[in-house]
Amino acid sequence: MANLNQKSYKEIAAILEKYGISGISDVSIKRFEKNDRLMPAEVIHDKTAMLLTEAGMGITNYDTWEWTPTENGVYCFDVEVFDIEKMYTNFLLGVSAISEGELDFKNITEDTSGVDWENGTGKRTVSFEWNGCTYTLEASFEHDWFDFNVAAELNRIIIENGNGKRLYITGDGYQECIVFYRDSEWADAFQKETGMVLSEK
Repeated sequence: MANLNQKSYKEIAAILEKYGISGISDVSIKRFEKNDRLMPAEVIHDKTAMLLTEAGMGITNYDTWEWTPTENGVYCFDVEVFDIEKMYTNFLLGVSAISEGELDFKNITEDTSGVDWENGTGKRTVSFEWNGCTYTLEASFEHDWFDFNVAAELNRIIIENGNGKRLYITGDGYQECIVFYRDSEWADAFQKETGMVLSEK
């Protein structure tokens, strides 16, 4: 597989654009380039993952702390989640935003009544409607950490009831989760050209 780290941020952004991933501005590219010049030479990071995170992190209103997903072809979030009360609501909204209307999740409700907030334990659920059916996903609660069983179960629902596309997930080597909604042909080509390994869980 390829390794894009030897390319410039601008070159990598052009490759990502070819795969339907937009929203990476010249301002962002210049900021990454500047940060790289300030970092010690021994610091290694994944340029592709950084650009994907920039495109898929969404927009937070820091006056209200309301988060809005972007529709740039990728959804990214820190698995140590900031807004723990809406952890899975925001996950569903982020996934829906990258689907071009195909995963139009409605009436999302999150139930945290089974959570022991003080000890960081318990269970929680998130329910939603899609294509005329109601689904409920259950998550184990461990403080502010995302339970990937929710992503795996959602993917199972999408595969069984969708159109051949599914969720593909990768990371940045740290705590960032990077999510795509694509078909297998796209995933194979993307992995080959970028060197990123995609998982279906």
